[in-house]
Amino acid sequence: MNEDTVDFLKQLRCTWSSWKENIAIGGMIGCKNDCYTPSEGLSLQDAYDFHSWQLNKLADGGVDFLIAESLPAVPEATGIAQAMSKTAKPYIISFVINRDGKILDGNTLESAFHEIDSACDPAPTGYMINCSYPSFLNVDKQPGSIFSRLIGFIANASSLDQSELDRATTLKADDISDWGNRMIELNKKYGVKILGGCCGTNREHLKYIVQNLNKN
Repeated sequence: MNEDTVDFLKQLRCTWSSWKENIAIGGMIGCKNDCYTPSEGLSLQDAYDFHSWQLNKLADGGVDFLIAESLPAVPEATGIAQAMSKTAKPYIISFVINRDGKILDGNTLESAFHEIDSACDPAPTGYMINCSYPSFLNVDKQPGSIFSRLIGFIANASSLDQSELDRATTLKADDISDWGNRMIELNKKYGVKILGGCCGTNREHLKYIVQNLNKN
């Protein structure tokens, strides 16, 4: 199934004529258990053993890169990163953070980046954050060193935290301009290159970024 999916995406990419050279196919995985419950995260070794099979299938299928998203705990993220490092594919690790700017298991982004970089050869191409509102990053309280490794933010539409969203019975979203301006600031002021939408976002969120990114 993994290899068939990659093959389908390759065929789809070919329909984009000359633009196809700009399209990269990523093989994405998540944590084994609930991405909002860090206590359910796997140990480093268990994560390596559990995720290696699928990562190898995706790599063998010919993805251009690998990415693990919505990771709530550093040990499982480290095991995933080590498994990815064995595939010869570039790879990205993406965490869920809370309002305090920390990963859900309480680790800081700085310590997580350092731990994974030190444990993997090669290290990740970079790190991302997803399934979190852009204000959660608390940029003024983060050490500047993280921004040399933080390459992307795929943001939720709502500033409610994960526990609040998990109980929601209707779609939650803040004002698009607030969302978009915060995302643009991450790019312009802090050099975060990959901007995108996660839970609750739609084309209007991405449209706002495109239309306003290069305005003075």
